Amino acid sequence: MRPRPLQVSVSALILVVAGLALNLWLFRFGMLAGILGLSLTKHVAIAWLCQVLGVDRRPRPGPGGGRDGIRGGPGPTSLGPTAVPAPGPGSRRDPGPARI
Repeated sequence: MRPRPLQVSVSALILVVAGLALNLWLFRFGMLAGILGLSLTKHVAIAWLCQVLGVDRRPRPGPGGGRDGIRGGPGPTSLGPTAVPAPGPGSRRDPGPARI
């Protein structure tokens, strides 16, 4: 399946120009205000880009109706918090005695 090309609408382009103008206006008040504005703009732009590109988008169930389109029971999220046993003494995850 081919990925969709990134399309920018006119309203998105207006928002980019408005964000740029806001950053330039914030730099008039000082370096700190300008840098904070740039940081906020960067985070908003990356969040928008991730949303448009479909990062962390869950796949639609297929015709089977199960998890990832496969027939069967529920996924591993139904096992609950007791699914992973606590590390015991001598296990690789046991830090052992504290060293000072």
